[in-house]
Amino acid sequence: MKKIFFVVLLLTITIPLFAKMPYDDERIFTRAEITKIEKHRIAGDHNYPLYETKIHVTILDGVLKGQTKVATFRGEHDLPKDMFYKQGDVVFIGISKTGMESTPEYISLYDIDNTTMILILTLMMILSVIVIGKVKGFFSLMALLITILLLFFVLIPLTLKGYPPLPLAIVISIISTVITLPVIAGFKKKTFAAILGASAGIIIASILAYIVGNIMHLSGFVTNEMLTVFYVADVAIDIRGLALASIIIAALGAVMDVCISIASATAEIFNANPDLSPKDAFRSVLTVGTDILGSMVNTLVLAYVGSSLSLILLISMRIQPGMPVWMIFNYNPILSEIVKSIIGSIGMFICIPITAYISVHLYGRKDSNAR
Repeated sequence: MKKIFFVVLLLTITIPLFAKMPYDDERIFTRAEITKIEKHRIAGDHNYPLYETKIHVTILDGVLKGQTKVATFRGEHDLPKDMFYKQGDVVFIGISKTGMESTPEYISLYDIDNTTMILILTLMMILSVIVIGKVKGFFSLMALLITILLLFFVLIPLTLKGYPPLPLAIVISIISTVITLPVIAGFKKKTFAAILGASAGIIIASILAYIVGNIMHLSGFVTNEMLTVFYVADVAIDIRGLALASIIIAALGAVMDVCISIASATAEIFNANPDLSPKDAFRSVLTVGTDILGSMVNTLVLAYVGSSLSLILLISMRIQPGMPVWMIFNYNPILSEIVKSIIGSIGMFICIPITAYISVHLYGRKDSNAR
């Protein structure tokens, strides 16, 4: 078990070194402070006025530090008040050459620089995990970091090179499970049982997602962002596979949580009563599993709902008298969240009896020692 763990860890560290990003953008990116905003009405009527907005910025970093640039935008000025830039904001900008004498460069304004708050919040999370979880909390953060590295330096680069996203998501999810669970629970039988149960749940959920993906119409759960990736990428991206991969990745955390809980419950049951029969132990573990199941379903579904509150508002605004209810459920963004919730929940359901059976089989043996 330890050898497998260290081999997977070695692959996790070395694979990103060979991953090459396909993009080579000649644009200069830097930070700048907004020093002045000028807005002038140039056309349109009272109902639909058109404005020209000039945003003056002073560059804060790099070889252009101290220089002043002006970004010009034309169009309607109907954004919510808190959404627009304000004087004094520090923003990220991009400077690209246009090749035209009248406008030798084009200034693009991106998001406001919130790096300081990101670092503060990250530090607060790290401190809270380490203070409460101590050494185990620290290693849990390391396992999380490895999973993030797998996603950003393996899944994304390989997908952009044209590899199918769904098989990549399955492999990365299993690798993440093999790395994370031993860090959380140690190298024990319950860890081995949880890894096998979680892997089985991931594979079965992936098969179900693949079947659903082939039965349902493609536009049913492909988002606008995925279509943008399809048109912008240099290779033909499998957007159906990308949508299915997102389902598996989204359910990964809940699946691992349930599996380690079931395996730990089995270990404690046999510690309390070593002579318990496998049948009675399995029944007891399933009882614990059903209790866990109720809360985890709420966790999974509410996680999707909480990230889609604006979508829920959009649903209420789209409802019109006489509109069939199934027309609402088949609206692309809504259908996407429904499919994610159902497939993720089914994968979580299936891994409970599988993990319980494996755990009982391991701990129910009379020669079982370390638990």
